[in-house]
Amino acid sequence: MTDSKDPIRSRFGTAPADIARSLREFSKSAEMLANDRPRLIDEHPLQWIGVYRGEVSAKANDLPSLMEELERRGIPLGDTIVRFIEKNQRTLIL
Repeated sequence: MTDSKDPIRSRFGTAPADIARSLREFSKSAEMLANDRPRLIDEHPLQWIGVYRGEVSAKANDLPSLMEELERRGIPLGDTIVRFIEKNQRTLIL
């Protein structure tokens, strides 16, 4: 049972094991994005991708289409990292 007054528990579940599993899965997706950039550029240039559980779960030419595809496949949007794959990495100076 989740606690609607506690946003962390309502999002991830009450059991510490559930929270740890969700964080591991998200970390796996973030690590894949960071380490596989050259491959992603080759396979998905100028496309939007959704990465879930460390894998590209959906791709599309525009963001609304990607979101529709993720929903159609039943992939939880809150657990998915969405990125646009550009050919050239941008450098931001802050």
